[in-house]
Amino acid sequence: MTKFVGRRGSLGIAKETVKGTGVAPSYWLPYVTMSFFDRTETATESQGMGNIADQDSVYVTMVMGEGDVESQIYDQGLGYILASLLGSVPVTTGGNPYTHTYTLSQTNVPQTLSLFWHDPDRDYLFPNAVVESLKISVEPSGIVSYTIHFKSKKAKNWATQTPVFTTLGSKFLHQHLIFKLASNVAGLGAASAISLKKLELTIDRKTIFDQVMGTTDPEDVLSQEISVEGSLELNLEDDTYRNYMIAGTYRAAEIKFLASTSSSLDLVLPRVNFTEFEPDFKLEEIAKQKINFKGSYDSANGLDIISTAVLINTKTSY
Repeated sequence: MTKFVGRRGSLGIAKETVKGTGVAPSYWLPYVTMSFFDRTETATESQGMGNIADQDSVYVTMVMGEGDVESQIYDQGLGYILASLLGSVPVTTGGNPYTHTYTLSQTNVPQTLSLFWHDPDRDYLFPNAVVESLKISVEPSGIVSYTIHFKSKKAKNWATQTPVFTTLGSKFLHQHLIFKLASNVAGLGAASAISLKKLELTIDRKTIFDQVMGTTDPEDVLSQEISVEGSLELNLEDDTYRNYMIAGTYRAAEIKFLASTSSSLDLVLPRVNFTEFEPDFKLEEIAKQKINFKGSYDSANGLDIISTAVLINTKTSY
C-alpha cells in the first residue's frame, strides 16, 4: 500500500440512468475536504455474564456510504448536485450557453448519482448516491464554497480511473452574488441588491436509508421532506430585519450568482420568514446584525419552497 497526501485523491460523479447501476464518472469534482466513505451501523450485545465488561459482542447490521464533501462551486459540477437535491434532472434549452431549468420534484425517490473515489491504492464506486443536503457559504474574503452531504450504498471495487480536471466550468466568487428581497416574487426584478457581509443557505432533503432484513445493504436511500433555511449578516443601519422578525413579515428572496452571461445560478424562495435577530456591537468595529431566515411553501400562489432554480453554463445536458 502507498503513503500519500489527500491531494492525490479524486472524487468523480455521474448521473445514474438506472438507479443503483454504476456508470463511469462524467465529471471530476475538486474538493477541499472530504469525509465521505464507507460507514457501518452496529448492534451491541450487552448481557450479564458474571463480568463487569460493558459489552461482549458487536454485530454489523448495515454498511453504507455517507459523509461530507466541501468544494468551491464550479457551475458545471453544480448541475449534478442540483439534480439529486431537487429530485430530477433539469429541462435544458438554448445553445451554448445552455439553460438548465430545475423543478422541485415531489418524489421521495430522488435522482441518484454514482460517486467514485480514486487514489494511488484504490478505485471505488459508491452507487445509488443521493445528496441529502447542500450548504452554500459566501463571504467577501473568499471564494463561494459548498458542503454536500452524500448518502449511498457501500463501495464496490471499480476499474482504474484517470481523473480529468480540464473542463470544470466557471467558478462562482463572492462578487458574483446578487441578493434581493421583495414583498412578492413579481417584485424581485425591480428590487435593489442588498449589501451583505455573509450569506449561508442550506437545503436539506432529510434522507433515510431504507433498511430491510436479510442483508446489511440498504435497499435504497429515500427523501422524506425538504427544508430551506439560512442566515444573513450585514451592517446594522436600520431595524428592517428586526421589524420583520417581530411582525412575522414574509418576503420573497432571490439568491443569484452571475459570473457572466454564460455562467449563473438563480434561486428564488417565494416565502421566507425571519427569526433570531442578533445585533453585534463590538467596540472597534462597525455595528452589524445577523438574521436567520426560513423558507416556506407558498400555498396562496401555489409556489414550491424553491420556485425557481435555473443554472446557466456551457454544458449541453445533465
